[in-house]
Amino acid sequence: IENMNLFKVSMGEYAAEAAKDAKDISDVMGIDPSEWMRSQGVFMTLATGFGVVSERANVMSKQLTQLGYDLSSFYNISVNDAMLRLQSGMAGELEPLRRLGFALSEASLQQVAFNHGINLSVREMTEAQKATLRYTAMVEQAGDMGVIGDMARTVMTSANAIRILK
Repeated sequence: IENMNLFKVSMGEYAAEAAKDAKDISDVMGIDPSEWMRSQGVFMTLATGFGVVSERANVMSKQLTQLGYDLSSFYNISVNDAMLRLQSGMAGELEPLRRLGFALSEASLQQVAFNHGINLSVREMTEAQKATLRYTAMVEQAGDMGVIGDMARTVMTSANAIRILK
């Protein structure tokens, strides 16, 4: 009940669509939709709290939730641990994701900005811009490491079967 409340309030106008997505993912992957929705709601709250426009925050929250499950599978860590690390990364904390090989330092983020044609200094960016930059860095680095899609690729392994069972 608390997960659903967090989800509905944080997702706002996107709640119905996101709930359908969570059910679809649950049907395919066997993931608890309540836990998925809780994670997506937390990421939505983080993104909008930093001032990210709600439409963009909706996309970010879904992709970060997917990434959390992929991190959990790839690194064989709990889903909760993976989600907490991503939440820390969105908040600008370096260490939790650094231990998994992610680089979110100011210099790394500046390079990501330059790679996307953004010449604004990270120090001059708004909180929304920094949050979007951190999100972009996390997703791009996860893709480079082969993390994205790991849960789907390895869903039939014993480790993921137990993860889903839990």
